[in-house]
Amino acid sequence: MEQKVIRVGVVGLGRGMSLIRDSLHEPDMRLAAICDINPQKIEDAKKILAEENITGYACFEDYDEMLKADIDAVVVATDAVCHVPFVIKAMEAGKHALSEIPAVNSLEEAKELKKCVVRHPELKYMTAENDCFMGFIEAWKMMYEDGKFGEIVYAEAEYLHSTDYREIKAERYKPDHWRSYNPAIKYITHELGPLLYIMDDHCVSVSCMVPEPIYNPYKPNYAQNGVAILKTAKGAVIRVLICFGAYVGYTHNYAMYGTRGSIEFDKSKPRLEAHSLARFSDIPGSLQQKIDIPVTCTSFGAGGTGHFGLDRKQVRAFLDAIINDTEPPINVDLGIRMALPGIFAHESYLNGGSAVEIPDVADFDLA
Repeated sequence: MEQKVIRVGVVGLGRGMSLIRDSLHEPDMRLAAICDINPQKIEDAKKILAEENITGYACFEDYDEMLKADIDAVVVATDAVCHVPFVIKAMEAGKHALSEIPAVNSLEEAKELKKCVVRHPELKYMTAENDCFMGFIEAWKMMYEDGKFGEIVYAEAEYLHSTDYREIKAERYKPDHWRSYNPAIKYITHELGPLLYIMDDHCVSVSCMVPEPIYNPYKPNYAQNGVAILKTAKGAVIRVLICFGAYVGYTHNYAMYGTRGSIEFDKSKPRLEAHSLARFSDIPGSLQQKIDIPVTCTSFGAGGTGHFGLDRKQVRAFLDAIINDTEPPINVDLGIRMALPGIFAHESYLNGGSAVEIPDVADFDLA
């Protein structure tokens, strides 16, 4: 039987090339087109592709022109504020779409994205939330589905990501770039996403507070940090900290506490070496002494340079969904449910921290 090959186009060659690089030699994928409005980004991408001995692709500065090319799928890795319009254009042109996060930037975008995906059942849409593919997150999901935790009572996640304040330079923060003006809490997907992925749940309300100290002087009007408290449909409470404005370095931390067991990421170890520490009611003695679960960030087949191999795993999942005609693991509903709480968390902050209800994608009017 002849192997099906998916011809892929990539738009947004900053993040786009790092996302796709580890998948360039997948036997069932061929890079057929690259696109960026910045000619220098195209030249930089061509150098990377030359190093990988990749040829035969077309180059575009105009996204609409790329969509006319002979491609089956588009990887949308543009600035975050452009994801939805670019995905919709791709799907209306008959292309499958893998979208970088956040999947949406407003409730209106969420509704338009959902409508588009429903209009095109013949196509696959997937949100590229790579942290769901971390080895320990996949292990936690298996344990949750096996009932090891019972019902989740409380979960938490932290995204700690900062530059040393002595190295912050003004030229790195252009006022018109989305990272310079988008509130930190809106970038909630990396933390909330894996928890919802594990728990098969969604958020129904959120309250958010923002600390006042300014860490980065070149973003004085930007909410550099945010803390959200969320309630889920299954009754759990989740706390999420997005911290881009403190002397914290870089890591992701997660924990889940349930009626039959609990687990947490070992914060005392470097991210690539850290195991999980757990207590299970069906294992005597674990209430007093945590059990070491030796699964790291990169376990379960991750390999490569892009986010420790996680980018390759998510691209592989996207290709498999197309080839096997199966539902992507992070479909449009889950992608929207990962992003909307951050949008409404910012609304809560603007309202003094009052709780705000979060609409659910299942209730959207798609008429």
